[in-house]
Amino acid sequence: MEPDYKNIISHIDIDRSLGAIEYSSFNGMEDESILEFKSDIEAGNDSIEMHLVKSKAYKEALVLRLKKSDGAFSGTWRDFLREEQKTFGGSKIFYIDNDCSKLLVLALPNEVRNKMNMVITRLNKINEKITRINARIKKENIELYTSRAKNKAAMDKKKDDIINFINQNLRV
Repeated sequence: MEPDYKNIISHIDIDRSLGAIEYSSFNGMEDESILEFKSDIEAGNDSIEMHLVKSKAYKEALVLRLKKSDGAFSGTWRDFLREEQKTFGGSKIFYIDNDCSKLLVLALPNEVRNKMNMVITRLNKINEKITRINARIKKENIELYTSRAKNKAAMDKKKDDIINFINQNLRV
């Protein structure tokens, strides 16, 4: 069986509608609004960060919903987010929910903007990585098209031509 064309990975984006963003006071690990992040908060976090969470030193909680068309890339996204969520000291800048559709940012009083700046910087870094991967995928798809175009049945050739047209012209 011949190899198939690869799909482009969607960039990570934050839903910018008011209803998609939840901003509240942080009331500790028992807070209902953060239960879906509990496993990520408790897993692989450094002791200083855990102390800040458990002692309720954080006072602000911000939940950001990620925009995505389907769950096809949540595993890839999760890997990228996990790579970028920690500082050099091991503290997590943000937390990821179980289905990789939301991020939680906890902040000290009046520091949510500074923390958001760090989150956005990390998301931009991930999206730059996705752009490089997508360029490689496009190149591989074109090479696959070129190698397959030589000896194809009419129906398969038509499909290959359509996929090649999409690969070359659709900007995502």
